[in-house]
Amino acid sequence: MKIWSELPRAQAREMVADLATLVWVGLWGFIAWQIYSVLASFAEAGRAISEGGRNLGSAGDELSRALQNVPVVGGGASDALRDSFTEAGQPFVQMGTELEGFVLAAATVLSLIILALPLIPWLNRYLPWRLERLRTVRSANYVIRRAPDLSRPQVERILASRALHRLSYESLMEYSDDPFGDWVNGRHDRLARAELATVGLRPRW
Repeated sequence: MKIWSELPRAQAREMVADLATLVWVGLWGFIAWQIYSVLASFAEAGRAISEGGRNLGSAGDELSRALQNVPVVGGGASDALRDSFTEAGQPFVQMGTELEGFVLAAATVLSLIILALPLIPWLNRYLPWRLERLRTVRSANYVIRRAPDLSRPQVERILASRALHRLSYESLMEYSDDPFGDWVNGRHDRLARAELATVGLRPRW
């Protein structure tokens, strides 16, 4: 399975782009996680408020149990005391829970925004280009290298034809001083190399 082009320059460009993308994503992922961790730590205030409300209810339970052992007062008074403490602590439990949820949600949203702002423009340029290069290299490799019924001259002639009809004159001149003459006289190797270069492959018959 091919991941990069075979030509050194094209391969180096793709590898640098892949590495740069990996570093960029990792860097901003780390920054976003650190920001989330800092902001999420403020949720501890909500947990403390909730814990305070629960502790108030626990104190009511302890006082209720103590009153049950007091003659005459006992029973109903202990239940009323427990209920009053529980009701008094319940708003703190609810407020603390809501505060904790709000802080965690805000930390998540803000971290995702910070992560998305630098990554979306980068990946919007990188991914289409990289996927196109990957599809081109793999498709060309499959078609060109898996032609068992064709001889080398036949494959070169087909590639030369594609180069002559598809590439700009400037691109052709990088590989041949006389592209038309090469084609007419059956010198297809240089034109074939030009076509292979556009798809990131080296001559290998």
